[in-house]
Amino acid sequence: MAYRLTLEPPLNRHYSLTDQVRRAAPSIPANIAEGYGLATKPQFIRCLRIALGSAMELRTYLDLIQQLELSPATKTGELLEQSDRLIGLLIGLIRSLVGHP
Repeated sequence: MAYRLTLEPPLNRHYSLTDQVRRAAPSIPANIAEGYGLATKPQFIRCLRIALGSAMELRTYLDLIQQLELSPATKTGELLEQSDRLIGLLIGLIRSLVGHP
C-alpha cells in the first residue's frame, strides 16, 4: 500500500521521498523472510530488528507525507495506523524470542 501511494500525485513528484518509501516498505517483509530462512533464532532476531528499523523509517516518511499534505489524509492515516500495528507486532515478536516480558 505504501509503495502504491508513491505512484499518485502530488507525492509522485517528490522523487527522493518516494524513493525512500519504495525502499523501506518492501525491505520490511524481505528482512523478516530472510531471518526466517536463515533458520537460527539469533539470525531471525537480528533480521527482525532490521525489519523494525525499516518499519520505523517508513512510519517517519509517512508522517512527513501527512504533514506536507502530499497524499489524501485518509490513505496516509490508514497507512500510519497499519505501520503502528506492524511496529507493535515486531516489537512483541522480538521480545518473545529474546525472552523479555
